[in-house]
Amino acid sequence: MGDRIRVLHVDDDPDLAEITASFLEREEPRIAVETASNATEGLERLDAPDADVDCVVSDHDMPGPNGIEFLEAVREREPDLPFILYTGKGSESVASEAISAGVTDYLQKGGGTEQYEILANRVVDAVERRRFEREADRTQAHLRAITDHSMDAIITIDTDSRIRFANPAVERLFGYAPAELEGEEITMLMPERKREAHREALARYHATGERSMDWSAAEFPGKHRDGRVIPLSISFGEFEEDGERRFVGIIRDVTERERHRAFVEQSSDIVTALDANGTFQYASPSVERILGHDPAEMVGEYAFSYVHPEDRERVVEAFARSVTGEESDPTVEYRLEDADGGYLWVESVGSNRLDEHEVSGFVINTRDISDRKRREEKLSRLREWTQDLNYTRTVEETAQLAADAADEIIGAGLSGVHLLTEAGDALEPVALVESVPSVFDEQPAYDRAASPGTLAALAWEAYRSDQPLDVGELSALDRLDEETPAESVVLHPIGDHGLFVISSPEPNAFTETDVLIAEILANHLEAALDRVARETSLERLHDATRSLIRADSPAEIAERVVDAAEEVLGFSVVTVRLYDEDADGLVPTAVSEGVGEVLPERGVFAPGGGSLTWKAFEAGEPHVYGDIEAAGGVDAGTRLRSLMILPVGEHGTIAVGETEPDVFDGTDEHLARILATAAETALNAAARTSRLHERSAELERQNDRLEEFASVVSHDLRNPLNVAQGRVELARDECDSEHLDAVTGAHERMDTLIADLLTLAREGERVSETQPIRLSVVVESCWDTVETADATLTLGDDLWLRADESRLRQLVENLMRNAVEHGGSDASITVGALGGGAADGGDDATEGEATNQIGFFVEDDGPGIPEDDREQVFDAGYSTSQEGTGFGLRIVEQVATAHGWSVRVTEGRDGGARFEVTGVEPAGE
Repeated sequence: MGDRIRVLHVDDDPDLAEITASFLEREEPRIAVETASNATEGLERLDAPDADVDCVVSDHDMPGPNGIEFLEAVREREPDLPFILYTGKGSESVASEAISAGVTDYLQKGGGTEQYEILANRVVDAVERRRFEREADRTQAHLRAITDHSMDAIITIDTDSRIRFANPAVERLFGYAPAELEGEEITMLMPERKREAHREALARYHATGERSMDWSAAEFPGKHRDGRVIPLSISFGEFEEDGERRFVGIIRDVTERERHRAFVEQSSDIVTALDANGTFQYASPSVERILGHDPAEMVGEYAFSYVHPEDRERVVEAFARSVTGEESDPTVEYRLEDADGGYLWVESVGSNRLDEHEVSGFVINTRDISDRKRREEKLSRLREWTQDLNYTRTVEETAQLAADAADEIIGAGLSGVHLLTEAGDALEPVALVESVPSVFDEQPAYDRAASPGTLAALAWEAYRSDQPLDVGELSALDRLDEETPAESVVLHPIGDHGLFVISSPEPNAFTETDVLIAEILANHLEAALDRVARETSLERLHDATRSLIRADSPAEIAERVVDAAEEVLGFSVVTVRLYDEDADGLVPTAVSEGVGEVLPERGVFAPGGGSLTWKAFEAGEPHVYGDIEAAGGVDAGTRLRSLMILPVGEHGTIAVGETEPDVFDGTDEHLARILATAAETALNAAARTSRLHERSAELERQNDRLEEFASVVSHDLRNPLNVAQGRVELARDECDSEHLDAVTGAHERMDTLIADLLTLAREGERVSETQPIRLSVVVESCWDTVETADATLTLGDDLWLRADESRLRQLVENLMRNAVEHGGSDASITVGALGGGAADGGDDATEGEATNQIGFFVEDDGPGIPEDDREQVFDAGYSTSQEGTGFGLRIVEQVATAHGWSVRVTEGRDGGARFEVTGVEPAGE
């Protein structure tokens, strides 16, 4: 069955349209009918995105546009779409209009069913004719495009070898325009030696019909217009045109192919071709040189059997993705087996040419990357070693790690790290690889004064030049006279530290990669040694700065700063100056030995004296001078060149200098700043200690005066008071007077005053050792000893706290006495714990307030204390009661302060006075 024929039938009679569709599909099974009720609907169907109509059958008389108007609209869209006007009212005018509008066929409806057979035949004829015409046009266009645009030359000749046709490509290939060749004999495009053989072969074919060669791809030389010979590949064909025999030749220049063949056969890379199953179709000769396999023996074998088992699945997957089109030109790195059973790392780039007739294979270009892989492996191991260098702690550990890395990565078995001695006269080994002692009679060291021609002189030459020296054969080096077990050597300076010697007993042992790795390793070694030096200096500086705090005086601190600057930081010229208020300037307090060798004796640096030191001190910022000769100042003209001045807060300065210019780097400044900060801290501490000593002495003097006062109060006041009290008692025996009661009351008040004064004077803000105490126990004990009249006690939440029990009792007793004195003899007193943030009117909070601080409170229901008077109640002598001494609440505050607590007075829940003590240290039971 041919292709399906899709028909759009447009008729305003739905019944007739349905009948017509049924008969058409029955008459011709290929026909599939879709209907529309008018021309407008028909056009919409044709304009739909999924419309695929092969033929339109339409009535003429319909509502809206008639059949002719419908035809004209269709022709605007698709000029060659078959259109059959199938109408019930035919006329010559309608037929004429239809033909003018481009109708494909015209058929009048009639009675019976035979009309549907006719309509079906006409539909099929119209559609197939259109398809044939389109196919013919496409074929002709294709042929024209092929001949006009073909890269190959196409030439047609007759039986006399005369050229009848030539496409444009002949000009590119032979240098002749097509018009120049038409009518000429084909032999003009052949070298002289081949012309006669061509004529004989053509004549023989005409006579016998037998071919003397393969016509599919004959190799034949051609001749260009300029006379040069061109290698050609020609495919022949034979056909008839207007009853005459013709021969056609498709000619291709294979110069590039021949060149490519030579390239493949001589290439250093392996070129192979595989079929879709992965079987070798071709292997270039280079496979024998690289892998040792015979290329001819590989053809027909499964290519992936040569791949390392661990890599095989990955390589096969890449091949499969390319074959299926998922990935184009994949690149894969893997291991390939050689003839000895070993494996080489290779990189293959695949190109899918299975669909190309000339190749019909999967072409793979394979390159040996073993050297690159070894280089990558070395660099990977180098990263691991250099990372380890970031965590070394000592110079020895750092140097040994670098030497071992050179041995393990590069294979430099005679390597070592040689560092400059403190005296600067030799490069001494601090790390050597294990094999060095067995090769050298004694550890190699390089003396600065070594004679020319020695290995030591060569090492110092490299160290001084600050450039690495790479020698492939030491024994052939003219500058070296002495024998040495080493042959290959790279001498790499490591900054000011010394020399990294990377060496091997084999000549020319190091590749360019090895030399690069040696350079990277040396740079990391230098950075690691710098870091270790900084960290070591920091550790020693830390130890030195701790000693500053233990110094007894600013002068001793200054001496220790000088020692640290010399011994830890390595500065030779160091001066510490401290500010003296009496001298109004910076006075030299401690200097290093190098100061006297470089600078004349200097006095006080004061404002306006031109001193760089005072300038830095006044600015409060470090000043660093690469060369003071350019900066001026009082020390210009001396041997001093580099100078760094660091203020030490308000105390003074530290000045460090050297006789060479520009010697201070960022590390020197950083460490010097640390030392200056530590010195400032120590001097601050010393100043505080001095002030504390002065304060302590003052307190001792005050205590002595208080003790003297207490003695007076205790002895000189109590004795007369006791005498007075005794006399009153004797007077009562002689007479009875109301004045005696008043005197007795006055005596008792004096006794209370004396007791409170003694408490204030002797105990003050001091407590003895604290211990865990239960608040409720102390409160109940105090209640039993205090005269409380008819007052009542209520205990709230309990509390364990740390306190001096005797002093806590003083505090509680005084608050109880205060409550009775001011709240009345029937006062209600509440004592409880604070804390937890209660704000619900419970025992631990006043109404509307809350506290999260640990402590306790004493509260009464008396008249309370006016808010304006609350700050004064703790002043000595303040009292609103005639019976009070005014010292009770002062003692309460002293006891609280002695414990580190706070006390405040506020309003109680019932309007009375409430005292809250907070900041209490809680204790376990």
